Amino acid sequence: MQVSVENTSGLERRLTVQIPGQEIQDKITSKLREIGKTVRIKGFRPGRVPMTVVKQRYGQQARQEIQGEAIQAALQQAIQDEDLRLASMPRLDGEPVDTDDGNFEFIALVEVYPEIAELDVSSITLESPAAEVVDEDIDEMLSTLQDQRTTWDEVERKAEEGDQVMLEYSAETEDGRVPEEGATRMGIVMGKSDFAGLEKVVAKLDAGEEKSAKLTFPDDFRDPALAGKKAQTQVKLISVSEGTRPEVDETFIKSFGVDDGEIEAFRAEIRNNLERELKQARATLLKTNLIEELIKATPDLEVPASIVRQEAAGMAQQMMQQQGQKEVPPEVIQQLVEPFTPQAEKRVRAGLLLGELAQQNEIRIDPVKVREAIDAVAGTYEQPDEVVQLYYSNQQLMQQVESSVLEEQVVDWALENAKVDAKDMKFQEVITAATARAQG
Repeated sequence: MQVSVENTSGLERRLTVQIPGQEIQDKITSKLREIGKTVRIKGFRPGRVPMTVVKQRYGQQARQEIQGEAIQAALQQAIQDEDLRLASMPRLDGEPVDTDDGNFEFIALVEVYPEIAELDVSSITLESPAAEVVDEDIDEMLSTLQDQRTTWDEVERKAEEGDQVMLEYSAETEDGRVPEEGATRMGIVMGKSDFAGLEKVVAKLDAGEEKSAKLTFPDDFRDPALAGKKAQTQVKLISVSEGTRPEVDETFIKSFGVDDGEIEAFRAEIRNNLERELKQARATLLKTNLIEELIKATPDLEVPASIVRQEAAGMAQQMMQQQGQKEVPPEVIQQLVEPFTPQAEKRVRAGLLLGELAQQNEIRIDPVKVREAIDAVAGTYEQPDEVVQLYYSNQQLMQQVESSVLEEQVVDWALENAKVDAKDMKFQEVITAATARAQG
C-alpha cells in the first residue's frame, strides 16, 4: 500500500492511497468462491454452480464489498502510519479508480487537530476572586425567597410599583408587525422589568384599557424581533395584582425542607448553598481567565471547522429544545448554525487548549474528585443514592462529569504554576461576573 499526504488548506489533509490491484482481485475471487459454496441457482446443484455463472451474477456485488472493506482498512492503516489526529470522519474525494499500472486508488479528505506548541503558564497572570459569604448575602437570599413565594391578588386600581401586571402588546417595526397577527401576552412586575417606557404606559391604564405609544425595546428583550428596536406599540392592560410576601416563620422555613423550622438552621442551609454557588462561580471565572490568557498566547491557533459546526449545531438544538421543540429536523438546525458559530469556535478553542495543557503536563482525571462532584449533585436530590447510581450507569453523564473535573484539575494546576493576583470582590459581584462570562 502506498500513501501520500497533502496539506490542502488549514487543517485539511488529502490522502491518496494505492492498493495493489492483484490484492483486491484475490479477495474478490475468494469472496466469489465463498458465495459459490452456498448460493442456490436454478439448474445447478448447491456447491456446483460454475464460477463463470457466480461471477456473472455476483461479481459486481463482490467487487463493491471488497473495495469498501479495502478502503476502510487502508484508511485506518494510513491514519495510523501517518500519525494523524482526526477531527472529523474521512470522506472520499471522488470515486475510486483503477490506475494504468493496475493498482486500486482512492482519495480521502480528512480534517486533523492542530499541533499546539508547549503552553507555558508561568508567564501569565491569573486574576483570582477573593470573596466570602457574609450575613448580608444571606439576608438578600431570604428576601429573594420571600419574593418567590409572594401570592398575588387581583385589584381594581391602576398599577403601582411592586404590582404584577398582565398585558398584551403588538408592535409595528420597520421590518413589519410583531407578532404578525393578534397580540403577545406578557406579565411584568412594576419597577423590576427593566423596561421603563412600557411601565410608564401601563401605569396610566385601567384594566381593559389600551394605548398606542412609541417605545424603545431593551437590547435583551425576550423577543429577538423587537430587541433593541424602536416600534409603535399597542399596549392593553389585562389585570393588576397586588403581592403579599410571606413572613419568615416556621411554616415558611419548613416549606424549604428544614424540618425543625428554626431560623438558625435555615440560615445555615442558605449559607451552605451560597458557598457552593460561590465556589462554582469562582471556578468559572478562573477557567475563563485561564482560557483568555491561553488564547492570547496562541493567536494563530486554527480550530477544526467540522468540530465548530458540530458545536454550533448542538447549541442551536439546545436553544430550540429550551423553547419547547423536542424534535427539530436537521435541516432546520443547519439554518440556525451561523449565529452560534463565533461562540462555538470560542468553546472549541478553549477545549483544545485546556485539553492540551492537561496532556502536556500529564494531568489525569482523579476518580476521587469525580465521585465528589457526583455526590455534590446527588446531595441536592431527595434520593441521592439513586442519582449516584444513575451517573455511574450512564456513560454520557459520566463523560460530562469527568470532562468538568479534568478542567477543574487543569485550573488548579495552573493556579499553582502561574502568577496569581487576588482581587477582593463581593459575593454578588462574583456571581454576576461568572454568569456574564459563562454566557459570553
